[in-house]
Amino acid sequence: MLRLRFLSPFKSPRWTISLRIVLTALFYLFAFDAKAQVAKLPHVGVLTTISTDRPQLKGLRDGLKAAGYVIGTSLYLDMIQRKTLTELEPVARGFVKDRFDVLVVTSGSEAEIAQQTTREIPIVFMPADDPVRRGLVKSYARPGTNLTGLSALRDIQDSGKVLELFKALEPKLDSVILLSDGRGSAQFFAERASSIRRVAARLNIRYSEKFTRTSEQVFEIVSELRREPNQGVLLNCTALFSDLKRIAPRAKERGIALQGCSAAHVIDDSALFTYAPDIYQIGLRGAWYVDRILKGAKPQDLPVESPRKFEFVINLRTANAIGLKIPPEVLQQADRVIQ
Repeated sequence: MLRLRFLSPFKSPRWTISLRIVLTALFYLFAFDAKAQVAKLPHVGVLTTISTDRPQLKGLRDGLKAAGYVIGTSLYLDMIQRKTLTELEPVARGFVKDRFDVLVVTSGSEAEIAQQTTREIPIVFMPADDPVRRGLVKSYARPGTNLTGLSALRDIQDSGKVLELFKALEPKLDSVILLSDGRGSAQFFAERASSIRRVAARLNIRYSEKFTRTSEQVFEIVSELRREPNQGVLLNCTALFSDLKRIAPRAKERGIALQGCSAAHVIDDSALFTYAPDIYQIGLRGAWYVDRILKGAKPQDLPVESPRKFEFVINLRTANAIGLKIPPEVLQQADRVIQ
């Protein structure tokens, strides 16, 4: 009987080798194509000393989503958080080396680091303290540099208003300590302090100022403060005071009334109160700048904006914990009361 035997080509050593070559080539082809697709995506790098889950950066992500971007699909977003500004310097150099399309920063100090790293890649600050005096931009209307974004204050007088609100919260307030960033001698920091000093004199409040260079020093100062009735602690808000996760609870523990620099400091960290820009809205607006730049706008032609909304937020739990009774009419003025 004649038997026909069919030999599968895939059992042939020669066919096996050929198949492996083809599969390997296809694997590398797809891998290369995937890398090429990622390379084609707009690359946005975020330099920050604040936690990436803060409202500021949530607003940025939400704003980009609202603009039609899908992170990882139509936009590559790399958020790098470090504890100190010095640790951000190599991150900034890495973004520049990799030719990112836009850099985003969450403070004026971070903007200075980015500016020192590149004069070509667009930089969006959200926000920056007095960007004109910092030398980040030439003017609010026409930045004239590779930076633009949002400022932290509408006017230097907003700093003085913080003390007025503090006095309203605690009518018997008779002394304040201002903690200031001692890492530089920027004029606008001094002007903030001067504004607070003038209001303190008008309200007959004793005023003193302490300088610090690290968040650890801030924690030590707060820890060493003796609890005194009718005393408050203000912050000359900069990137140094961006993280109060240890500091605010320590102040609360010691019965010290501490101002926060953002709503997150009051809601999440237990600072007593804040009067500050809505940082979630700043993040949303920061996304608008990023979108405009990715679509071809030049940062030097995009005017710097002042914050549109300030929030007066009070943590009533903290007030109760430190033995402070806030007048009902002041609570009614607050945008939010944490109970």
